[in-house]
Amino acid sequence: MEPDLRENRLRTDLAELEALCAQSTILQFEAAEPADRYTITFRGKGLARSAAGSDIGIVELHQVDLRMPYGYPDRPPDIRWLTPILHPNISFSGFLNLAEVGLPWSEDLGLDVVCERLWDVARGAYMNMEKSANFSAKNWFEKENQFELPLDRRPLRDRAGSSNTNIVRYQRRGQSVQIPAPGTPSEVIFIDENTPVPSIPSRGPVRQRPGDVLYIGPE
Repeated sequence: MEPDLRENRLRTDLAELEALCAQSTILQFEAAEPADRYTITFRGKGLARSAAGSDIGIVELHQVDLRMPYGYPDRPPDIRWLTPILHPNISFSGFLNLAEVGLPWSEDLGLDVVCERLWDVARGAYMNMEKSANFSAKNWFEKENQFELPLDRRPLRDRAGSSNTNIVRYQRRGQSVQIPAPGTPSEVIFIDENTPVPSIPSRGPVRQRPGDVLYIGPE
């Protein structure tokens, strides 16, 4: 991998993770400089053994170490879980192989996609029993688990589409749409489910019928 290509890829990955963070209440990360190593934090429900190792219960903090080797992106990132977790595809030492969680590596695969799969692993939404790296965890999930999985039903991009839903923007013809800051006077009308329905005045014999289309324009 040529140095310039690797550096460009690292910058692209950082931008994609920043965009993912903006769409998530679950994900946070810290990046090295250059961005060839990350500490990824997920805040949500997963399972782990107690410090004594006898009890299994819910934990709500997960941290993962991602390191991009010299051959990245030809080679996959090295992934190691830093916090306790019970999962058949995570070894006792915390290492995880992407291929074993259904994400075979290719250089076109972005770190944002990797993080989405890691969140699925953390909350128990994805398990591959045929590629188990932790046989005691595999045995427990197959024979003893009484938790409903996934423990956390939120997608990682849980902020996506949460604002400005079902809003219609009207504009004069030939003008570009610009969303004004709150409190700024504007000729753009925002209509959502909270907008009151006005009464329709009658004009002689013409009446609006259900299903009619009301055209709004300069004519």
